[in-house]
Amino acid sequence: MTSRRGFALAAALLAIMIIAALVAGVFLAAAEETRIGSASSAKEAALWAAESAIELTMRGWPSFAQDSLAVSGVRSLTIDAFGTPVSVSVTRLDSTLFAIVAEARLVSSRSAATRRIGVIARVHLAPDHSITIDRVPERWWSELF
Repeated sequence: MTSRRGFALAAALLAIMIIAALVAGVFLAAAEETRIGSASSAKEAALWAAESAIELTMRGWPSFAQDSLAVSGVRSLTIDAFGTPVSVSVTRLDSTLFAIVAEARLVSSRSAATRRIGVIARVHLAPDHSITIDRVPERWWSELF
C-alpha cells in the first residue's frame, strides 16, 4: 500500500493539465475564427465601397473624361464611398471606350483589406449633349489583382 502513495495527486494534476491545454486550444481557435471573420467582412466592405465608387463615377460621369482626355490618357479622382476613400482612375481606350478602375483600402484596427475592380464602359455623347453609358454586357466588372 505504501508504493501507491501520491498516485491520485499525480493523476489529478495530469488531468488538470490536459483540461487546461484543451481550454487554451478552444480560446485560440475562437480568436482565430474572430480574426478570419473580421478580415472577411473587411474585404466585403472594401468590395462594396469599390463597386459604389464605380457606380458613382458612371452616374456622375466626369466632364474631363469626355472632353479633354486623350486616347490612352488617365485621370484619377478620389470618391468617398460608405466612409471609405476609394481611388478611381478613368482611362480612355478609344473614342467611346473607357476603362474605370476603383481601388478601395479598408484599414481597421485588426486588419487591412484592399479590393480593386475594373469596368469597361462605352460612352455615347448625343447631339443634345446628353451622355449614355453602356456597360460591356458579358461581365461588366472584374476583380483586378
